[in-house]
Amino acid sequence: MSFDKAGYLIGRNFVYPDYRPQFPRHYGYALRHLKAQVRIRTSDKSIEGLAEYSIEVPPSRDYIELDAAEVRITSVRVDGQEARYEYDGKTLRVYVSQGVHVVQVSYETKPRKGLYFVLPDEHYRDRVPMVWTQGESEDNHYWLPMPDYPNIKFTSELLIIVPKNWTAVSNGVLVETKDLGNEVMWHWRLDKPHSAYLVAFAAGEFEAVREDCDGVTIEHYVPRGYGDKARFSFYRTCDMIRFYSEYTGVKYPWPNYKHVAVSEFIYGGMENTTVTIVTDTTLHDEHAHCPSSKFPCPGMEDFTSDGLVAHELAHQWFGDYVTTKDWANIWLNEAFATYFEALYTEHAKGRDEFLYELYQNLRSYLNEYGNRYARPIVIRLYRDPEEMFDRHTYEKGSLVLHTLRNLLGDEVFRRGINLYLTRHAHGNADTEDFRKALEEVSGQPLDWFFMQFVYSAGHPVIKYSWSYDAGNKFIRLSISQVQGDDSYPVYRLPLEFEIKYPGGKAEIFRFELNEREVTVYIPASERPQYICIDPQFKIGVKAVNADKGVEEAIAELGSDNLVCRLEAVDALARDGSARAVEGLSKALTGDSFWGVRAEAARALGRVGTEDALKALLNALNNERHPRVRQAIVEALGNFRNNDNAAKALVSVLENSSESYYVRSRAAQSLGKLGMPDYGKYLIKALDYPSHNYVITQGALQGLSELGTDETVDTLIKYTELGKPTLVRVAATQSLGKFVSVRRVYDRVRELLRDPYYRVRYAAVAAVESSLDPRFLDILDELASKDLDGRIRRYARDVARKIRDQLQRGVEYARLREEIERIREEQRRIMDRLGRVETKYG
Repeated sequence: MSFDKAGYLIGRNFVYPDYRPQFPRHYGYALRHLKAQVRIRTSDKSIEGLAEYSIEVPPSRDYIELDAAEVRITSVRVDGQEARYEYDGKTLRVYVSQGVHVVQVSYETKPRKGLYFVLPDEHYRDRVPMVWTQGESEDNHYWLPMPDYPNIKFTSELLIIVPKNWTAVSNGVLVETKDLGNEVMWHWRLDKPHSAYLVAFAAGEFEAVREDCDGVTIEHYVPRGYGDKARFSFYRTCDMIRFYSEYTGVKYPWPNYKHVAVSEFIYGGMENTTVTIVTDTTLHDEHAHCPSSKFPCPGMEDFTSDGLVAHELAHQWFGDYVTTKDWANIWLNEAFATYFEALYTEHAKGRDEFLYELYQNLRSYLNEYGNRYARPIVIRLYRDPEEMFDRHTYEKGSLVLHTLRNLLGDEVFRRGINLYLTRHAHGNADTEDFRKALEEVSGQPLDWFFMQFVYSAGHPVIKYSWSYDAGNKFIRLSISQVQGDDSYPVYRLPLEFEIKYPGGKAEIFRFELNEREVTVYIPASERPQYICIDPQFKIGVKAVNADKGVEEAIAELGSDNLVCRLEAVDALARDGSARAVEGLSKALTGDSFWGVRAEAARALGRVGTEDALKALLNALNNERHPRVRQAIVEALGNFRNNDNAAKALVSVLENSSESYYVRSRAAQSLGKLGMPDYGKYLIKALDYPSHNYVITQGALQGLSELGTDETVDTLIKYTELGKPTLVRVAATQSLGKFVSVRRVYDRVRELLRDPYYRVRYAAVAAVESSLDPRFLDILDELASKDLDGRIRRYARDVARKIRDQLQRGVEYARLREEIERIREEQRRIMDRLGRVETKYG
């Protein structure tokens, strides 16, 4: 592989032929302030709006344009006078002279996106009524005309008119509430500029919990009846604000901070300026958080909102205070929030928790890289902005920042972050702005780093092995970069290796790898017990292939470094011998960190021997950490038709004092055992109460593994409207195994047009698991017409995968024909040779 083949600049399978470069939009005028009054009409799920824009128009321009999708314009005024305008259903052009003006637009709309009504209906009669917005990426202009792009910043205020018993929450500070008889107007104002997609509100029947954080008011709004659960999700918020303020050197830059938990949210959370909207599925009870003890339970948590809360709060600095200039650079928002989420984990929970979170980020990115596509983190070739919100942007981006922090050192990294934030405060930035800030504080060029990790696809794949020369007293360490054509050809990597000797001595060997292959010789008076690459996980973006024997791996389990122990577990899982099972069993019961114990449990499940089963069952009787218990019961699902595994899983499933999530895993694993006699326990588990109905979800997934006729009917039943959305999602995705059954095929087609985004996405996933070409027509329709850019991309990818499979089938058939033709020709040749031999024999 060499640099003359530049596939790494595009990647693999991300860019479609019709894609064209996307650049920042230019509107040609300045929007200084947006004031909008919005009346919510629940009777027909519509809004009536009056928007007022304080603008400045430069010379030689006689109009402004506002993005305005699917609205009915009732009037347009400029400085109080009726104005000339044009509207094509997407863009409102208002003719106006140069200078400073106030433009007013009156309108009505029934928004199909951007603003969502969640109201009681025939299927969900007990719902708490509410309305909420979701602007990112470019959806706010479906309910409020505006220049809808992140490089436009302005101050804003919303006057939201809602039913009498509702609360409305928006950006900034509450100016006033006004009684309008059967309605109430809530007036919110933000006097610092922010981007268009961050304008937001949520309104409904909410309860509020308030706290003070060093003079910053924090409010948590939750649906009526959920007030007692708020503390379990949001109790660390003030500590997070303090940590981010101290780490960045930039005090929390807004007047207050608010959470609003809403139903049927289409993301986990959204960092609207001062008012983060989160899914109500993050709200949970004490048992979900601390199944084996009282709240709080540091070190023993099961379900927690900490990651979500920390991520969205970090955006108040990275995304809201300083905002990406365009979607190509969205990692400046999302990777930073993901990494600062991990940094808060290090602050609150310790180094091992931090590194394990990054290790899981790496897995998440590698899964997308391996199963979908590779692309540079910054790329301009895309169709919908939503395509950029993937594991490359979030998880890979976070690992790039981690690698950069280790390259520069924490103190220099923090000074660079501070310079980046203060230089671009309340403005926009791109990746080059960030690079220049780091170069300025570090005094070193970083073009090479950004080229290989940000502007190129893929990642280094490092293969290493070693041997010991006892006669000459040295270690021969061979290292090679074996990444493919979709990755940077030769990475420059400052590497470290931990070398551990039998007497207990450990040393760190450092050198810079900048070749495809290299062999180094390290003086050593005795043979090491093990060698571990990158023990502190300083190079976060990489895959490693190590030729490691079982005894070396067992010795490596004794490392003080978490990453080395995880590497050892992986090596032992690949070995699978009885000796490897001994080592994994020891790690499962003896490692000090729960993450290693969980990985050891999963590894034993993959090994799948009788001794591995015994180790898992023994650990199940003694392990208390709920996440390790999840891993154990997950691993038990690999022992098909095993009564001992089944009985253990039933015991867990029926134990109401057990963690909700452990019981859910137990249900899934019970189905994977493939023992129909145990199906009755899964049917019973469908009705067990749990956080987010996770036990019901697990039971449905377990039943889908059994695959009986009764299973199919049950799954279809649980996809119906009226069932909780998360349950419908689990049932829908499980149907993919059964699309050969006509009623399942018909139902999946219906679900691909479901009104709920998450269900449609699950239906596409079901099609992907089946790769049934009968769905190609509807996949193509979704790829071009679905309202959500994530589904458009996913449907297109699945359709391509099906067509590739069909093409391979055609090619396979052609190959079979060619083979038969060659064989027939060979038979004819042999016949001729036989005749010749007969003739001349």
